[in-house]
Amino acid sequence: MESVGETVFIPARTGRRVRRQIIDRVLVLALTALAFASVATVLGIIGFIILKGLPAISLSFLTSPPREGMSAGGIYPMIRGSVLLMLGTLVLVLPLGVLGGVFLAEYAGRSTLSRLLHASIASLAGTPSVIFGLFGLAVFVLMMNMGVSLLAGCLTLALFTLPAVVFTTENAIRSVPESFIEAGLALGLSRWQLMWKVVLPNALPGILTGIVLSTGRAAGEAPPILLTAGIYYATGDLPRGWDILKQPVANLPYHLAEGYRQGGVIPEAIVWGTCLTLMLFVLLINMWAIIVRTRVRRKQAW
Repeated sequence: MESVGETVFIPARTGRRVRRQIIDRVLVLALTALAFASVATVLGIIGFIILKGLPAISLSFLTSPPREGMSAGGIYPMIRGSVLLMLGTLVLVLPLGVLGGVFLAEYAGRSTLSRLLHASIASLAGTPSVIFGLFGLAVFVLMMNMGVSLLAGCLTLALFTLPAVVFTTENAIRSVPESFIEAGLALGLSRWQLMWKVVLPNALPGILTGIVLSTGRAAGEAPPILLTAGIYYATGDLPRGWDILKQPVANLPYHLAEGYRQGGVIPEAIVWGTCLTLMLFVLLINMWAIIVRTRVRRKQAW
């Protein structure tokens, strides 16, 4: 820094450095404010749902069917239907998603086919759920004569979930350290033995987490279920055995959507109680995925 009389000259480098520091601080403050605003918004929504829905939650509400034309009673059939949809989706998407991820990670290579498959799966992953619902309605419900049923709903949700599971499996496999693969090859393992005994066990936490989270998200989607599997109200006993696959099922997303669409038919307390139950349902699925991943990693560490 040089001074001539009363004038002080600041070198250009120092001025640029000061400006960068000021810009950095402003950006950090802005990003911090945005982060706090996002968290506050989410917590505010959760708090509002809890405040509105908690008075309706009780053991009777969760374990009894609706009564008096849906204006009283509980939501047990809806909880049961959501669980069945999630389990059916999990059974269907598990082998297809894992095998698809294995193929992309280990066998597709960098060919034109591989790039085409990646682009197609990425497009499907970004497709709105209502499009899958319309596809399920056209193909499974109408063309294949399944009708509005649990099976049609599970097949539709499996297609909706499949792209995310494939990408999750592929990324989990690619994250396995290269040293593990080289050690397996040094021991004389074949490509399939290497995949089955080395790669998949080490990628298992990521694969399980992706599958559980994806199926949990699918079970909370309203449009595909509404068009292929949902039923608003049914009288009589709930179907049991394999016959349930041919029958529509009540479920939480559809019940919640109809509760708002037919405002006044279902009491507001039941609607908010259903909303809170659905939120807790998805939260429990996420917690289960975290617990499973943690336990598998602990076993691998030992």
